[in-house]
Amino acid sequence: MRLATLILAAGFETTTGLLTNGVAALLDHPAQADRWRRTPELSGTAVEEILRYDSPVQMTFGRTAVDDIEVGDTSLHAGQRLITILGAANRDSEVFTQPNSLVLDRDEGIPLSFGAGIHHCLAALARLEGQVMFPKLLARFPDRELAAEPQRRPSATLRGFAAMPVRTG
Repeated sequence: MRLATLILAAGFETTTGLLTNGVAALLDHPAQADRWRRTPELSGTAVEEILRYDSPVQMTFGRTAVDDIEVGDTSLHAGQRLITILGAANRDSEVFTQPNSLVLDRDEGIPLSFGAGIHHCLAALARLEGQVMFPKLLARFPDRELAAEPQRRPSATLRGFAAMPVRTG
């Protein structure tokens, strides 16, 4: 029962965050939205870029260093508990060129939005849902704009919107 609850919650939260953060990013970058609308085959890289640009999972708790390791100028010791800031890692200028820009055909690696390795989130379905939903949304509603100020959900861990009124033409 716990696993089913985890899968439901993780799948729902990550998909909701991906979709609302993506809509917000595309509203802020209409040229990129129009490019994706005209070129739906960008969906694979575009969804990864949306995940990198504004990750639905911003941080994770409960990780433990298994060995002594140096990360940059910081020494971590085996057994030390960690918080990982995935949203910041996705904006690392040593990994991504122009990390604060939305570039839908970016091909610089997979973002850490859903973790990696054995800690990879069970949210792969969110990627597929984004690849299907965004091209359909952009095709059906080529003219869209915010109808009122969007309201972010109050969470430091999960990033998304509680409300985003959008007007379509």
